[in-house]
Amino acid sequence: MIRGYQQTTPRNGDRTVAWPGERELPVDKLILAIVLGLTLFGAVMIYSASAVLAAKNYGSQFYFLARQAVWAAIGLAAMTLAIRVDYRNYRRPALVIPLVVVSAALLVVVFFFPERNQTHRWITYGGYVSLQPSEIAKLALVAFLAFFIEKRVGRLHSYWTTFAPAAFVAAVLIVLVGAEPDFGTALALGAVFLAMMFHSGIRLRHLATLALPAVPAVAYMVMVPWRLQRIMDFLDPWKNQTTSSFQVVQSLIAIGSGGTKGVGFAQGRQKLFYLPAPHTDFIFAVIGEELGFLGAAAVVFLFGLLAWRGLRAARFAPDLFGQLLALGITTMITVQAFFNVSVTLSLVPAKGIPLPFISSGGSSLAICLFAAGVLLNVSKHGKTT
Repeated sequence: MIRGYQQTTPRNGDRTVAWPGERELPVDKLILAIVLGLTLFGAVMIYSASAVLAAKNYGSQFYFLARQAVWAAIGLAAMTLAIRVDYRNYRRPALVIPLVVVSAALLVVVFFFPERNQTHRWITYGGYVSLQPSEIAKLALVAFLAFFIEKRVGRLHSYWTTFAPAAFVAAVLIVLVGAEPDFGTALALGAVFLAMMFHSGIRLRHLATLALPAVPAVAYMVMVPWRLQRIMDFLDPWKNQTTSSFQVVQSLIAIGSGGTKGVGFAQGRQKLFYLPAPHTDFIFAVIGEELGFLGAAAVVFLFGLLAWRGLRAARFAPDLFGQLLALGITTMITVQAFFNVSVTLSLVPAKGIPLPFISSGGSSLAICLFAAGVLLNVSKHGKTT
């Protein structure tokens, strides 16, 4: 719950100034090390997972690695900038409102672009540049909720002036993402909304009212034949192992083949045209096969460590906006990682969602790195009491 926040940041003209009792700190070096380490590790594993596929389809074993390197450079530049910019600059309405509007507009525009894998998730240009608007939507939702809740700090218990408007904006983004369809990212957005609203002190009975529209909506989405089939495959993946549950079964075989220490880097076999999307949604299976339980557990441990340090940054942020911003970003990254790993291990029904910092993907990597930079900036501002 909320820990010692103030309603607004004290200002000296247009210059954001520190709270009494606030102190400037170095960035959280552990968060920085984890983010850089996962990004570098991801590039290495993308090469291992995609080299054969890239050579066959694009004539170069470095095709996916080169694309990842370009996006990593863009993302690291954005992260460096975000570390230097005081996070309180993001609370401006002239920034937050256009971000939400543009994000929603892009989620509509994406339906006018050709399908890829039977979904409308990417805005593409020239076959080389692609943008996934749902990644921007996650950051937009975090920024909006942090900004909006802080502005309503004296009216947090009001349903119509605080909870309903925030829920409406979140619902618009979630519905548009779910219609792509991208059920996994829609659930991640919902998790971010619930975490931030709960932390702000919104009454539980207000959150409970979400069940009225959410339960029928989720039931409707789940009852779609192909999604219902995924649930059946989740309950018994081996029944349709050559058809609808092929991906999950191949993932389980890859992880099972790795044992404790793995078969060795670049020595995995399931990525050789058995495991679909080995460098994107199922890269964790390649990690499990080549680096074994120890390598896979290390990745999970690092995400757990990132969650702890992110929540710590939120706890010691000097104002409510910083608390919510850090909490939202931490939830955004760790929930996405949880979903990806769970799908790979068949702990939840299959859904397409990348592993942050590790999976091949342009906009996903860049947005995650920028978000990490904002989180690192929040970690620089701590309370002395």
